Amino acid sequence: MGEETAAARPVPCGETGFGGVSSFTEGRLFMVQSVLKNLLEGEDIDTALQALEKHHPADIAESMREFSTEEQEKIILLLSDELAAHILQEMDLSEETAIFERLDPVKAAEILKLMFTDEAVDVLSELEEEQSEIILALLDEPGRELMNLMEYEEDTSGGLMATEYVTVNENDTVRDVLNHLRKVSPSAESAYYIYVVKSDGTLQGVVSLRELVIAHERTRISRIMKTDIIKVPEDMDQEDVANLFDKYGYIVLPVVDAEGKLLGIITVDDALDVARREATEDIHKAGSVNPLRDEYSNTPVLTLYGKRIGWLLGLIFVNLVSSGIMAAFEETLSGAIVLAFFIPLLIDTGGNTGSQSATLVVRALVTGDLKLSHWLGALVKELGVGALLGLTLGLAGWLLGLFRGGFAIGLVVGTTMMAIVIISNIIGVILPFALTRLKLDPAVASSPLITSIADATGLIVYFSIAGFFLKI
Repeated sequence: MGEETAAARPVPCGETGFGGVSSFTEGRLFMVQSVLKNLLEGEDIDTALQALEKHHPADIAESMREFSTEEQEKIILLLSDELAAHILQEMDLSEETAIFERLDPVKAAEILKLMFTDEAVDVLSELEEEQSEIILALLDEPGRELMNLMEYEEDTSGGLMATEYVTVNENDTVRDVLNHLRKVSPSAESAYYIYVVKSDGTLQGVVSLRELVIAHERTRISRIMKTDIIKVPEDMDQEDVANLFDKYGYIVLPVVDAEGKLLGIITVDDALDVARREATEDIHKAGSVNPLRDEYSNTPVLTLYGKRIGWLLGLIFVNLVSSGIMAAFEETLSGAIVLAFFIPLLIDTGGNTGSQSATLVVRALVTGDLKLSHWLGALVKELGVGALLGLTLGLAGWLLGLFRGGFAIGLVVGTTMMAIVIISNIIGVILPFALTRLKLDPAVASSPLITSIADATGLIVYFSIAGFFLKI
């Protein structure tokens, strides 16, 4: 019977309920903060430590944000290594790393030894190379395992996986496996599924904890194991991994190498973290902001400046095109100055229309609802939508132009509005597909970028139509 490939993850202590109501959550955090203050002030430390044991590590981690990094370090040093490991795993990586940077290497190694391997790898990757190497040397055999995990790219399945799992042989009985589980005392998370492997480590089957509990104790594992396993290649992109969890609804998925040997597992909470990070990254890109590495609240002013200034400078140069177009059509504009009144209306409508279609298409591409090969179908659909939108908004533009400048101006504005809406809608569809084809993130087809392109295109259309109808 196989052993776990790494130290079992400690079982979280305290409650496991979810905080749903804000006042309820705030009440829990207030209690934890009071205990932490007592701990720092040295008031009956033993009582304070016992009180902390009753709280969920996530609540303690969140409450610790109210304290300085120096105070956080002091709290961690007062706790047992096991509880410290639980709490640090619940903290943001930047906060977690800041504490480990202050810890003595021996203490850091003792805590890391009790953390999930995937969490430990994340921390070690953020530390200075010299400090990381010292800690890994202190960890001995677990350190070598962590070094192997650190070789994987962080945005792949290998970079996500942990090595806390249970393996058994197909000839073992249910009683054997249950006794083994009691012996190794794995965390609830890693024991949801028991993996059946051959002598060479090749993944052969899987048994759920539920199936194990309800089966007769003399039953061979080979009789209840499932061989149709959803396996994750070690080099799969993390976004594709998250999509697998979403599609199949599993709590844990195994990671295998090219020969089918079991390397580790990825849990659903890791997949949710990936989905959250990817969604946040897409939102940032949609707003023309380079994705933040840390939480906004932990990001300094200069970093925020650096993440935004590049896009803004780039968009200035794109918008210079619009200025050049207006200069090129100066004669048309001076011939009917009333045309200037409608420029903001027309280009803003075009930008808004393009942003709408781009948002829909980008989201569909990200979720897999649309594939690259579906571009023609999406284009035809949005041509229909654009035509309907163009007719409706074109009529509104004609009425506004008629009211402000007469029949001819109304005709120009209405026709331009219809053309701009249709063209902008097409741009909003094509650009995400083009970026995807170029192996770029379609989220780059952000509102500011679409608006800038639609502005330039709209001005050309507007002045061309005006010159045609007004003969200027």
